Amino acid sequence: MNRFEQNSTGDMQDQAAGLRALANRGVTRTVTAGTTRCIAIGSGKGGVGKTVVSVGLSLALCERGYKVLLFDGDMGLANVDLQMGLVPEFTVQDVIFGHCPLEKARLSVEGGPDVLVSASGSPELVDLSPARRRLFIEDLFRFASNYDFFLIDTGAGIGRGSTDFLAACPEVLVVLTNEPTSLMDAYALIKTLHLRGEAHGLGVIVNMVDTLEEGDRVFGRLNDIARQFLGLTLSLEGVLVYDRRVSDAIRRQQSIVRYAGDGAVAHCLRDLAGRLGNRRRQQARPPDLDQWIKQWEVSAFLSTKGASES
Repeated sequence: MNRFEQNSTGDMQDQAAGLRALANRGVTRTVTAGTTRCIAIGSGKGGVGKTVVSVGLSLALCERGYKVLLFDGDMGLANVDLQMGLVPEFTVQDVIFGHCPLEKARLSVEGGPDVLVSASGSPELVDLSPARRRLFIEDLFRFASNYDFFLIDTGAGIGRGSTDFLAACPEVLVVLTNEPTSLMDAYALIKTLHLRGEAHGLGVIVNMVDTLEEGDRVFGRLNDIARQFLGLTLSLEGVLVYDRRVSDAIRRQQSIVRYAGDGAVAHCLRDLAGRLGNRRRQQARPPDLDQWIKQWEVSAFLSTKGASES
């Protein structure tokens, strides 16, 4: 009987034994394998349209013929399924606690990405033990190696649940808007990754601006701050102009790429997908699982320190 066929009591005992065995083996696999592009989308604060970008980008990449896996990495407040109108039978929570394999938790969107949904309002997912998180991450990235692109929609902020996924990915997109709080929170996120030595492959998306020129100016301010205080030079990956139809698409539980495919936001997301698709995969070596766990263990301290110093 495998771990997906046991009752809840036996399952927990078996998983505990499996976790101990995994720790004793000292598994050190790399985060990604083969030619899979692993990209995390994050933001310093909520309400900037990060999930809209993640969902829209995943569909735009699929339109170009890529095989995409979209993972809702917000382990406490997941909402990718809501924005896409999906009703999952299983979530990542079921996978972590041994109730089903990743293959069963996967949702396939017609003409779009495969989606792994997290359980919203499940605090036990936020504070996973290192051993349990190690087991899940190993399975997750092995599964993702079957795709061209692996997109992770992380939670907002600089907490460990968000920054761990960002630090584990060789490419990161930070979303912000033209608001002082969004600008400074985006900087705080970039600073946290910099303190962890994981500020590589950082790109910026400016969302909900009136003009492309406004987006350039917002990016310029963030880039100037990063260069002055961190010695980092960021890259502008995209500017998304404001479109009230985005709110309509969310209410209708559709991606803006499909709801208003001829609009400016959809065109911007398709342009972003084209640039990402034409770019060579980042050559920076992703951390192995042992290093990933070490990063997780210190991230709470760094997040607290970053918040107190900002």
